[in-house]
Amino acid sequence: MASRWTEVEVYATYMKLTGEIEVPGSQRLSDVVNGGERYLSLRDTRAEPLSVNYPVLSRVEPQTAIAKSAVILLCPLEEGERERIPGAHRTKVSHQAVFNSVAFSLVGDVHLEPGQTLQEQLEAHPGDFLPITNVSALWVTALSAETGAVQRVFALLNPAAILSFSER
Repeated sequence: MASRWTEVEVYATYMKLTGEIEVPGSQRLSDVVNGGERYLSLRDTRAEPLSVNYPVLSRVEPQTAIAKSAVILLCPLEEGERERIPGAHRTKVSHQAVFNSVAFSLVGDVHLEPGQTLQEQLEAHPGDFLPITNVSALWVTALSAETGAVQRVFALLNPAAILSFSER
C-alpha cells in the first residue's frame, strides 16, 4: 500500500506550523507521530505566529524537522482523517475530558478501553500522543485579551504538555 501525505497543523506555545506529513499506507497518523524518533518530518511547511505580536519570517520551507518535545497539539486538516485501519478496530468507551497545558485549554473526547481511566492510559503509554476527537481548544498564553480558538474533528495531544486533566 502506498504512502499518503496528510496536511497537518502543529501547535506549539507561540507558533503554528502547517505542512504535510508522510503516512505509510498501513499506518495511522498516530503511529507516525508516536514512532521512536524525536523529530517529525514535514514538507512544504509554513510557520505562523499564534499572536500578531510575535514576528515570524513565514515562507514555505520544502523540508522541516519538528521537535516532538515542543509540540502541544497536532491536527490533521482533512475532515475525513481518522484513526481507522480496516480490521484493527477495538471497542473503546468515549469519555469527555478537559485538558490544560501551558498554552491551551481544551475539551474533547478520549477513547479508552472499558474500565480504564484516562490517568491509567497516560501512565501506561507515557510518551504517546493522546488521540482526541471533537476537539475545542483555546489558546491562553497571550498577555493581552487576544485569544485564538481551534476546533477539529481529530487531534493528537502531547502528554508532556499536559498540566492538568479532568474526566467528565
